[in-house]
Amino acid sequence: MADLTLQEVQRRAQGGDPAAQELLAQVLEQGGQAQDAAAWMARAAASGRASALARLGLWELAGFGMAARPADGVRHIVEAAQAGDPFGLHLAAVADAGGIGTPRNLARAISWLRAAAGAGDPHATRQMRLLGVNDAIMALQAPFERVVLLEDPRIELLPDFLPPWACDYVIALAGPTLTRGKVIDDTGAESVREERTNTVMNFGLVDSDVVLELINARAAAGARLPPQNAEGLGVLHYAPGERYKPHVDYIPDTPENAAQLAQRGQRIRTLLIYLNEDFDGGATTFPRLEAAFKPPRGAALVFDNVRPDGSIDPLTLHEGAPPTRGQKWVISKWFREKPLRPGPDA
Repeated sequence: MADLTLQEVQRRAQGGDPAAQELLAQVLEQGGQAQDAAAWMARAAASGRASALARLGLWELAGFGMAARPADGVRHIVEAAQAGDPFGLHLAAVADAGGIGTPRNLARAISWLRAAAGAGDPHATRQMRLLGVNDAIMALQAPFERVVLLEDPRIELLPDFLPPWACDYVIALAGPTLTRGKVIDDTGAESVREERTNTVMNFGLVDSDVVLELINARAAAGARLPPQNAEGLGVLHYAPGERYKPHVDYIPDTPENAAQLAQRGQRIRTLLIYLNEDFDGGATTFPRLEAAFKPPRGAALVFDNVRPDGSIDPLTLHEGAPPTRGQKWVISKWFREKPLRPGPDA
């Protein structure tokens, strides 16, 4: 199939070949033709083709090329997983672990993960090993302490929030896929700018896994907000000299940002988890508060980006200062006023 011309793929797809229909859908997806891609993927899935069922389910969850249909998405993903499709097993485990479009069911997520590992998926095998030792799951669900560092704006420290093995896991997962961090400007556009020189990895639904969904759930508990209101788990990496100059995390209230603010809501809270401590410099500083924090490995910092009345708070201006020695790794979780992905009751 890979050696066929596009015209031949189209001819076979129109003739009812499910493999060609799925391939055509993927080509259309890459070309930005979302609705046509979704239509062809649905035709391939209707034949019972497991890989197409998995991809269609993902698109239904995300609302790609169609209005989001979480219940249909989860149903199709489960059908693909039950048929043994590797991508379907991965998505089913993530959906159950994260409560994405279905009630959270960690036991079932582990069963999907076990099936994927049994089929030879090395990433699933690695997760099973991690979750099967040292009471790993309990560690990611254990109670945690809160220490109020500042009252106005409210900044809290959560000591020992993430165990060391989880910190190492996230660093290892993010390291190979880092790209230059971007900045959102007043027009709502994202671009690479000199005010931000660090690198990042943002984990979306496809990139997530059971361990990351457990971390997402813990981060939501730390932020006291629903997990579906969080943007994807971001990992920030700072090499010596790299920094993110003073900035705010809230979205500027400009006409260009009006549509996304109406749809997704404001970024009302930030949670940072510090994954290592073997570096000099690199504090998180709040210049307008004359405060700086450098929490130890595994601790989290939580702060509001808005005032109690919901208005933006310029006092939350902060900087990721550059390390002078060593490398700094941080998880960043931004929480919105509104859900960004389907919750368990969708």
